[in-house]
Amino acid sequence: MRVSRLGLCFSLIYLVPAIACVALALSGDDSKGRFVLLQLPIGQQLWALHLMGIRESLYGFSWPALYLLLCLPVVVMLYCIGWGLGLLFKRMA
Repeated sequence: MRVSRLGLCFSLIYLVPAIACVALALSGDDSKGRFVLLQLPIGQQLWALHLMGIRESLYGFSWPALYLLLCLPVVVMLYCIGWGLGLLFKRMA
């Protein structure tokens, strides 16, 4: 099984800024800045969960647990979208 280059690119477009935000948050001393930077990569997922009315179920989770619950599915979804588009482009060519 080959790795999809387009899927990998889609995943990296999300992962690189997310890792940068976490690194910046952990390197700073400002607690409010840390909170904002940690929330940036998962903000869209939190908003979607809020719209569905299930955001309250995440209270009490640590930041690492939230990242595993919210970022990992996004990375997998982005990879699958890239894989599907790559397959479509191969068939069209």
